[in-house]
Amino acid sequence: MTILPNNAPFDAHRKPPAIFKRLVGLVLLGVAFTAEAAAPSSNVAYRRIDVQDAATGESFPVALWYPTRAAPAPLFLTGSLSACRLPAMLCRLIAFGMQVANNAPPADGTFGFIVISHGAGGLSLNHRDLAMVLASHGYVVAAPTHPRGKDNDISGVSVWIGRPKQVSRVIDALLKDAELGSHIQRERIGVVGHSNGGYTALALAGAKPSPVASIAHCRQHPDDSRFCSSGGAATREATRKVGDMPDVHDPRVRAIVLMAPNTAPFTDDALARVAVPVRVYGAERDDLTLVRYHAERLAKALPPQTEYVLVKRAGHFSFVASFPGVLKLLAGEAAQDPEGFDRDAMHEVMNAEIVGFFDRKLPGVRGTPARPVAP
Repeated sequence: MTILPNNAPFDAHRKPPAIFKRLVGLVLLGVAFTAEAAAPSSNVAYRRIDVQDAATGESFPVALWYPTRAAPAPLFLTGSLSACRLPAMLCRLIAFGMQVANNAPPADGTFGFIVISHGAGGLSLNHRDLAMVLASHGYVVAAPTHPRGKDNDISGVSVWIGRPKQVSRVIDALLKDAELGSHIQRERIGVVGHSNGGYTALALAGAKPSPVASIAHCRQHPDDSRFCSSGGAATREATRKVGDMPDVHDPRVRAIVLMAPNTAPFTDDALARVAVPVRVYGAERDDLTLVRYHAERLAKALPPQTEYVLVKRAGHFSFVASFPGVLKLLAGEAAQDPEGFDRDAMHEVMNAEIVGFFDRKLPGVRGTPARPVAP
């Protein structure tokens, strides 16, 4: 694991010392930055599908973004992915706005496919800015709103087993989709996960989780108090009841990106079994998944080629896209950052880095997105 010293000046043209054997983060305005070339952009289409959870039979919504030739227009969505029907002035304050071609057909060509898994209690729109950037650079992107289950998306069977299987169901659905299935390159599938979504991505990539590992982690590290007390006694009891975990590895997933991941459910031996390329983002001021026990520990346990970036001054929720107007007040902690941290500036850099990572690490030939059409 290698990161540039805090006091190192930023120089976009400077080469890292030879002793640095991993990709390192350059510090720019307190944000970890790596310069990676961006591909030409295309317009972005959006639509919604519903996928059925195989375990419970419950349907859950999935937001889709993908390249299109159609011209974009403003679209405002609520957290349930319903369109805001109020005047645009009000929708901007209470709904999530995107510049997309709603329900438009996909562009010609074939594309990589990325699934984004949100953190506990989150929504499919939590990482809509990343989804838009990926789609504009030639990827089909799917972001489910994971069913909450009786354990409120924190722990228990609905998380440790349900979440990875839900992502696999999303992959199944998109590969069979009448409009998008024929456009997806099956050898170019990746997953992005934040917090419990990071757990989800690791499980899909071959790290077998163990609820016992979570219990042992909290016994060994009492200073990780906030993480271990999340959800209270009900959560701890739900974790104990999970028992032995079935295999939730999905070999179709070829690369993963993790943001402030929850790694407590994995032993070091389990993490060492991950054989796909991984990029890890840790938040320096994360008080929910402490860096030393989660992101940094993960970077050390994974194979040496793992890319690890520590984002200076960021908090746990700094990886979630900014909330509009009134929703910023309702979102509470999820909309807040440590003092002096610019979430939007960090996302602009990080989103481009993630596109570059998938371009480099997913095998195959990229599809050529359609040229932009002026609105």
